[in-house]
Amino acid sequence: MKQRQFESQHQAMWQRFSSLLDNDVQSQTPSRFLAAQAATARQSDVSTSDSTSSPAKVADQGSFLEPNASGYEFIQLYRIICQHYALAKQRHYSPQLVQYLNELVVLGHQELYQRDSHIWTRIYRFFTYTFPVRLRSHSGLLLLSLLCFLIPAILMAWACYEHADMLYSIMPSEQVRQMEEMYNPANDMIGRDSSRRSDTDIAMFGFYIYNNIGIDFRIYGMGIFAGIGTLLSLLYNGLVIGGVAGHLSGLGFSETFWPFVATHSSFELTAAVISGAAGLRLAQSLFMPGNFKRIDAFKIAGKQSIELLIGAATMTFIAAFIEAFWSSSSIIPAFVKYTVAAISWLAVLSYLYLAGRREHAELMRGRNYSSSNYPSIDKQKPAPKSANSAAVSDSL
Repeated sequence: MKQRQFESQHQAMWQRFSSLLDNDVQSQTPSRFLAAQAATARQSDVSTSDSTSSPAKVADQGSFLEPNASGYEFIQLYRIICQHYALAKQRHYSPQLVQYLNELVVLGHQELYQRDSHIWTRIYRFFTYTFPVRLRSHSGLLLLSLLCFLIPAILMAWACYEHADMLYSIMPSEQVRQMEEMYNPANDMIGRDSSRRSDTDIAMFGFYIYNNIGIDFRIYGMGIFAGIGTLLSLLYNGLVIGGVAGHLSGLGFSETFWPFVATHSSFELTAAVISGAAGLRLAQSLFMPGNFKRIDAFKIAGKQSIELLIGAATMTFIAAFIEAFWSSSSIIPAFVKYTVAAISWLAVLSYLYLAGRREHAELMRGRNYSSSNYPSIDKQKPAPKSANSAAVSDSL
């Protein structure tokens, strides 16, 4: 079979397999089960190959398998594409095609077997690749979340700096009094009011985790209400944080307030914005389900948004640690705290922008095999679809 015909006949199957990898459809099935099924399927192929047809003939059959929830479709497509890869090498097809099929085989193998790797390997993979890449893939939602938080914060900070009484319009007087007490230069334990003077740093660490991660979860959870709840939560938190910053700065407490919040704010505020993006991702599935039913789109959005929330919660955990053991320290000079704060902001932004980018680009280069590399394919009529092929196309 000539390469043009081979590509035209099987390209839809390769694209289907790539879409399964992209959407992680097979993740609903435990990897151990998938691997076991793959091994069983290989044994079945060996035992029946003599009585049915050769691998080359099987690979040259341009038909799909019926999709099903147990992951068999992924396994069967993986087996067939392995055969395609072997045939492409045997028939000396172009290096571009061989490399593309090799990428699909490698990625498919990783999906089948990688999840049984050590727990620390999976955690490392999540934070070095999955979380930052997932976040960048929803950069529009992240930007919307940032604007809904940042604009009210800036405006309220300016208003409260110019008019100290403005803060009372969004916060009870008792809370305002506590904030003033916490950051009063006369306070020998900056960041704690009279009710928490006896608390240790470890106790405050637990309090910050409980309080700040709770805020992240509330921002995220409100996304279930068509995203309006998340937007209002971001708006309110922006007003409060900006209002407190402007109010305390206007009172002359800048020398205590800003050194205290500068370092941990890089993690804490970024986490709040990411939680907002996660909540908006839930809402997006209700209004923009794409080619999926709304319930299916919501399930996919739920998995993706939870990945974002886990990353945000981890950043809030780091912020709580810094706030309890670094920010509250009175023996560290302000210029040291500002220096570390600048490094922290640079590290957070660099991580979110750069982490996993090279690996993702290499992966996409392998998947973005297109018929544009072979113009003759576009001129050739596509091979007729079988009934099973049509069923899979409709499911996409």
